[in-house]
Amino acid sequence: MEESKLLAKKAFTTFEVAHICDVTPVTIQNWIDKGWLAAYRTAGGHRRVRREDLAAFLESRNMPQRLAERLEGPPRILLIGGEEEANHLIRDVLQGGDASYEIHIAQDAFRAGVLYAGERPEVVILDLALAGMDGAEVCRQIKAGGPGGGAAIIVIAILGMGETELRGRLLQMGVAHCVQKPVDTVALKELVQAAARRRQAPAPPA
Repeated sequence: MEESKLLAKKAFTTFEVAHICDVTPVTIQNWIDKGWLAAYRTAGGHRRVRREDLAAFLESRNMPQRLAERLEGPPRILLIGGEEEANHLIRDVLQGGDASYEIHIAQDAFRAGVLYAGERPEVVILDLALAGMDGAEVCRQIKAGGPGGGAAIIVIAILGMGETELRGRLLQMGVAHCVQKPVDTVALKELVQAAARRRQAPAPPA
């Protein structure tokens, strides 16, 4: 596989990780077994390492790496719950103008889980009217730092007319913004743009 295509992948086999790190596959297996390098198993039982986990591991060990420049690119956004037509409208507004976002839509809890684990979004726009799951509980799980979650994930919650009392609870969980229905799509786009600017801003010196 060409080097550029390899480094652009979202997840790597242990052999690919070994190539990137210039070590043997056995060494990679040992790192995973010791819990140093996060990995998951496919349905077939094969180990895979997400690019974000590999980049974080290399950075924590002060090891040279070639992934940093590939972590840039359009912010990944996941729209969860709500009505399909409304989500498509939000997607179209976010992608309008010169904006460049990678947007995925999940109408139910199962699809949301699949996309969240696979795409590792940086911004989650969550309509609390989520079929098959308590929307507030989804916010809590994301901000609690489960797989792929934590403080770095920007969560924007969309509240229905009868859910205004949840605002304080959600903000305490770490939700960045609460938006009331009917959604002002222009204002929502401004919130997403602000999140994208924070993502692209250089990190302060240690």
